[in-house]
This record gives sequence, C-alpha cells and structure tokens, in this order.
Amino acid sequence: MRHALEENNKAHSPYEKESCGLFQRLFGRSEHETVSAGADSGPTLDLADIQGFILRGYKMPMVRHFLLKVGVPAKARELFGRFVSGDESDVPQITTAEDWHVGFEPGPGDDLADVPRSKPDYCLNLGITWPGLIALEVKDRVPALSFKSFGAFMAGAAERAELVGDIGASAPKNWVSGFGAGNDHILVTLHALSPEAMTSYSNQLAALFAEGDAFRTLWHGDGMALMETKNGEAVPTFKVHFGYTDGISVTTVRGGPERYPPDHQQPCESWLFVLQDEAENYILPEPQEIGLNGSFAVFKMVETDVVGFENFLQSNKDKIDPELLAAKLCGRWRNGVPLALSPDTDSPPGGTSPEQLNNFEYVNADGSGDPRGVRCPVGAHIRRVNPRGQPVEGQGRPGGSNNTHRIIRRGMPYGPVYDPTKPYDGVERGLLGYFINSSIENQYEFVLSQWVNDSEFAGAVRLPPKSRDPMIGTQEPAESIFAIPQANDPPIKITGFSSFVTTKAAAYCFLPSITAMKFISRLG
Repeated sequence: MRHALEENNKAHSPYEKESCGLFQRLFGRSEHETVSAGADSGPTLDLADIQGFILRGYKMPMVRHFLLKVGVPAKARELFGRFVSGDESDVPQITTAEDWHVGFEPGPGDDLADVPRSKPDYCLNLGITWPGLIALEVKDRVPALSFKSFGAFMAGAAERAELVGDIGASAPKNWVSGFGAGNDHILVTLHALSPEAMTSYSNQLAALFAEGDAFRTLWHGDGMALMETKNGEAVPTFKVHFGYTDGISVTTVRGGPERYPPDHQQPCESWLFVLQDEAENYILPEPQEIGLNGSFAVFKMVETDVVGFENFLQSNKDKIDPELLAAKLCGRWRNGVPLALSPDTDSPPGGTSPEQLNNFEYVNADGSGDPRGVRCPVGAHIRRVNPRGQPVEGQGRPGGSNNTHRIIRRGMPYGPVYDPTKPYDGVERGLLGYFINSSIENQYEFVLSQWVNDSEFAGAVRLPPKSRDPMIGTQEPAESIFAIPQANDPPIKITGFSSFVTTKAAAYCFLPSITAMKFISRLG
C-alpha cells in the first residue's frame, strides 16, 4: 500500500512518533517470536482485493465514521471507482490487506526486502447496507444479484434488533439520527495516525461526498484511543471506559497476513471472514465479481454506563472485593491478566508476559481445567463471547472448537477518559466499530443471542435461569443475576443490576472487494 505521507520526506509530530512507538511496544512481535500453529498456512488470499481491516488491525489512534445516504446514484457509483483507481493524487484510496509494514510489525507473509516507500497516515474502508445496494441501483442493473445465504444482511440491523437484545433503551427507535430507517446506505470509515491527517482527509472526503450530490452525510462519529500521561505527555492507551485493557484476544485467521501470539485455539478458516467459494455454510453472493473476497460487518455504537458500573462494584463490596468482582464479571483483571492464569491477583509472582495473556484454556479435551468456573466464572464476559474449550451451545465436547462462531472486532472508544473524581459530568462515553464475519447469522447474531443473552449456553453447566453476560447482556434489574462459583462454599450471587451498555446505532454492512467496487462503478 502506498500513501501520500513520504517516509523520508516528512518529520513526524511528537504525537505520531509516540503513538506509533507505543503500538509497537504493546503489540509488536519480533520475527523470532512464536506464531500460532497453522496461522500462516491455508488457502492463498488475494490481499490486494480484500479490504484491509478485515484481516489487519490498523492500530491507529483515531477513527471517524461517516454515515451516508446515496444522492445521485450515477455519481455515487463513479466515486466508488475513484476510491479504487490506484490514483491517490485524485482521491484517498480504499485500504487493502496488502503489505504495509513500515511503522508497524510485519506479518508472516510480508516481504521484508520490499519495504514500502511511504508510511500510511490514514486507512480508508467502506461498507454498504442492503438498502444502499438498492439506492446505488445495483439490483436494477444486475438482475442476477443474489445474497440468498445472507438473509440477516438483507433484513438489516433494525429488523433483527430484538434477536440480539437491542430492546428498550437500545431499540432502533432510540438510535441516533440516520440509523435503522432505511436511508443508512453507506458507512465510510477513516482511521488516521494524527489529528492533522484526520482533519485533512476528512475535509477531502466531505468535498467528494458532496461533489455532484453523490452522497449526503447523515451522521459522523469519532473514536479515539483513551489517553494517559507519561513523562508529561499524553499518549494513547489500549483501554476502554470501564478501565479494562482491550485488544488482547485476537482471532487467528489461517493464511492471514498478521502474526499472532501463542494461543491454545486452532486458527479460524479464512472463509469465516473473507467470502470464498470453498465455504462450508454459505453460497457466495452472485455475481462472483460482487461476492468473492468481500465480507460482512455489523457496525455498532454503544454507550457505556461507567458511573453505574463503578457504583455497582462498590455496592457489592460486602459480598466481594470490588476489583475482584470486576475481574469475575469480565474474566480478566482490569490490567488484562486472565483469571484462568491468575484467579487471586492481577500481579502474579513473576508477572505475566504480554505473549501469554491470551494463551490459556478453560476446559481441556479430557475434561480437566476449570469446567465449573471456580477460577473464571462460566458466565463471565470473555468466557461467553469466546468459550474456547468449554462445551457450549454450538460446540458440545470438552476442548472442542467454537471457531465457526468467532468474530473479528475492530472498535475504539468515544468520549473522554472517565474521571472518578467527577463522575456525574454528563458526558457520553462508549465504543464504536465493527464486528466482522462472513455470516452475520452464524457469527454475530449467534454469539449475541445464544452465548451472551441465554442462560443455557453452557449446556451441562447450569447457570441461574435469568443469567446473561453481566457486562454486555440485556438485563432487567428485577431478574438479573451473576453467579460466582467458589471451591468449597456456595456461589456468591450478585443480583439487581441493570444493563451497562446501551446500543445507540447499528447497521448490517457488506464489505465489498476492490473488484466489486470497480464492478459497481462500471454499471453506468
């Protein structure tokens, strides 16, 4: 990938140098470190045809999402073509999954001898809803257009909201303006390495959207890595507003372009995230020029009730230490150390290396491990959204794989860092980003409906009947419950809490390949 910021011709700002260095320290891997078994084998992926954020984590400190309505369809299709023309002097280009390792650690397939001549200061991606495909007049011009394996995408996020727990305050009628009413056609996502780059490319995009009335901007929302002060300077962190270190658990993709830390789990097949002919549970969208190498993503914006969460922790201190309760709810201590490795302290003797933070199992093939959840509760957040070897709904044997339901998450906080000395500041805080998968039904919706919001997801392990994910589940205070097993005593039961997250927006998007965007642009 070649971007306009020349590596050798521009002095980087202190913000940019510090943020880039932090990303390397936290997430970088040397070429001698272990890569998960099988991560670099599998089918050859056409990285130049696949949108980059499907397979690569950009690790840039800020993002802006634009929600667009199609204005003049012909002009909108024409802009699609310009976005993938390869001419960056004309317009910013859609970022692909090709090698772009300058400034970041290379992946297993990147050619270290072919160093890119410029360093990316932005990444650009695009998703289309089903109403968006109709508004672009693709269906009119391509009668053979078919998404027959993807009914959820065609129905849209608003129609499927109740299925995933988006009810009450999270219902579509309460979403921010523009989402869920049928005019939410296109989502354009701009990541940037510096505030200057964000401003520059945002201005370019706004002018392009308005050119010829191609698109009308209905909404835009910004995310930014939470900052903390180090050596007198503000630097980005990898934390969320609830105080937990984020981005530790990664979904390993067989044949993917990134390096992965050690992990007990088997790599996921690439067709779970990139639409391919050899997939086991769907038929490629037709025509192939549109379907092949695409993907699907659920865009979501959720508000986090940080004050309510912290008050909840303190209100139960007569039953359990607040920080231990925070760890039990999540499955990790707030610094990222998993309960599976250190159930009693967030600072185990000898420490926990970053490479080991995701290298653990809940239940082994012989049934050993932590099947009852004494170390990490079975109902804890990270154990629900990624049960690993726990026998659960959709995967019924100890030590088995739940890979067919895995999701790739690309998200970032919005709103300022929470200040506990000023809890009632009236400022909204939350998370926004994408859940990427090839089947919204079998991955995103399955996880939300079966694992997050169902008390019977764990099969033989009987949870309280109204038990749901304590952090992101849809709760009713009159019936909410979270059980914390103990080795020799009855479980600690925490009750009477509300939902700590509220959906503010959602959209089901198709992530077209570069080929698909060119195809659409040539429809006339």
